[in-house]
Amino acid sequence: MPIWSLAIIPVAIGFLWLLFRTKQSHKQQQSTLSSEYFKGLNYLLNDEQGKALDVFVKLVESNWDTIDTHFTLGKIYRKNGEMDKAIKIHQGLIARPTLPMRYRSKILLELGYDYLGAGWFDRAEGLFKEVLIQDESSSEARHNLILIYQQEKDWYKAIDIAVDLFNENPSVMGSMIAHYYCELAEISKNKGDISQLENYAHKALTYDAACVRASILLADQMKARGDDKKAIKIYESIERQDAESLILVLDSLQQCYENLSSLNKLYDYLLSLQSRHKNLFLQSVIASVLEKSQGKQAAIEYLSDKIKHQPSLPGLQKLVSYKDADIGADKLFADLAAVLSAMQKDSVDYRCQKCGFNTNTHYWLCPSCNHWGSVKPSVIEL
Repeated sequence: MPIWSLAIIPVAIGFLWLLFRTKQSHKQQQSTLSSEYFKGLNYLLNDEQGKALDVFVKLVESNWDTIDTHFTLGKIYRKNGEMDKAIKIHQGLIARPTLPMRYRSKILLELGYDYLGAGWFDRAEGLFKEVLIQDESSSEARHNLILIYQQEKDWYKAIDIAVDLFNENPSVMGSMIAHYYCELAEISKNKGDISQLENYAHKALTYDAACVRASILLADQMKARGDDKKAIKIYESIERQDAESLILVLDSLQQCYENLSSLNKLYDYLLSLQSRHKNLFLQSVIASVLEKSQGKQAAIEYLSDKIKHQPSLPGLQKLVSYKDADIGADKLFADLAAVLSAMQKDSVDYRCQKCGFNTNTHYWLCPSCNHWGSVKPSVIEL
């Protein structure tokens, strides 16, 4: 059997399933339509795509009740990556002079999906806008426009559309809008426009009070300005937004406390943080703070006691490094430290809470499922 015939089998099966679900008002008409459908399917199986499409388009013009079968055939082609065939189906439908207006928006949406799949964003954008002209309430068209603007990094247009959908789903759309404003804030930061950076970050927080990214932008700016006290206050407020995300700012937080010569206060804060959030493994961080404020021996004593009750790979690695340096352990300790370091390097540092995508790099937008703010530190690894 030729390879192409194997590829077309799913299309034929899907089409046959739809055929037997099609409801006709007259038996004679049903018989005629069935005959024509099988004729079209025969063309498909013989890889005569042009002839098959001609049959199906003529069929739908004589009976628009069969249009759902064309939508499904188009979706099958699109799913298989055959965008040219899906486009031809929907272009053929939209070009029919007898097309009932009630189907026009649906066909435009399907054609828009075809163009998105083909990477023709400009054409898809035009179609989704045309859908909104005919149906201003089409949330499907608005969501697709958002995806296009997001792909093109046109954050202003994305915000305009997303704001219209905010009342429909505040929790989801609020988070998206907040990240769009954070993208604008990042651009302002790179331009050195600090006033606009802060403006966009505050707007982000108005749409999503739990937007960690906006808080980090504001805190980083306070830190860069030399206002360590305000920076600390904002960094520590992240605990109320999402405690796990504090891992992202611990280095910056430590720098602020060091600038204020207040590492003992940081030590107390980290201990209280650890007691409030048992799933945060802060042993190596606390040991580093102890080392700087009270010396290596204090850090060693802390880790030796802590690891017995709460085993941690980074904590063990940190302890081994101290023993290797201070106690003069033999090569075994050095080798063990190297192995632990390699294991830590290969571990998963971040995981998407929506789709489970694992990565060693932090992303605000998940590369796998395109959810904003869902990639978070894997606290059990830290």
